[in-house]
Amino acid sequence: MSLQHPYLPASLDIPHYTPNERPLTEILGYFFSTVGIAVIALWLYTGRIPHLKTSLLARCKVSWFFVCGLIHFILEGYFAVYHEEIAGMQTFLGQLWKEYGKGDSRYMTSDTFTVCMETITAFVDGPLCFWVTIALIANSPNRYVVQMMVSLFQLYGDVLYFMTEAKEDFSHGPKGHPLYFWFYFVFMNAIWIVLPALCIVESFKELSSAQKSHDQLKDNSKKRK
Repeated sequence: MSLQHPYLPASLDIPHYTPNERPLTEILGYFFSTVGIAVIALWLYTGRIPHLKTSLLARCKVSWFFVCGLIHFILEGYFAVYHEEIAGMQTFLGQLWKEYGKGDSRYMTSDTFTVCMETITAFVDGPLCFWVTIALIANSPNRYVVQMMVSLFQLYGDVLYFMTEAKEDFSHGPKGHPLYFWFYFVFMNAIWIVLPALCIVESFKELSSAQKSHDQLKDNSKKRK
């Protein structure tokens, strides 16, 4: 017989489930410490780059996209590869996913949408995030194009993530729970709606301005001829 599990709905059959060996504080502590170290490291590094050190927004974006790349490629990539086994795993990333699954049990049952969405996020969004990071550091002319691309991917995927669960009346977690629902499910995912939306708006303005300047140059060139 399978062990009783903490996921909703209670009728879910997860025969390979094993409880986490690490306490909650250790799992979350290690995860957020790693994210914090990555942010601080990128912040210090960008402070040495002339075109970045005077721009708070640019430095924040470099840290944001780099951390996104790590989370997408490593954490979500891990789920994409091991989703069928995670409920019974005791690796750190496996236990992290089992903890997150208390807010959304679709991650414990290889839900079709979740697996497909996370696979695209890991292996498309992840590399694109690293590309944006490099482009911002190098002040590349394609930085806003790639920023727009990855932000649209993030926003679209996250909107679908929320909408599919809303369609099922938030049945895969304890609705209203302060940690599992409001922090894990709502807050941690809402970040990938708000910030990508802001990046899309910025990219739209910059690309529109660049196109306007290009069109004006073409018009002036034709007039001179």
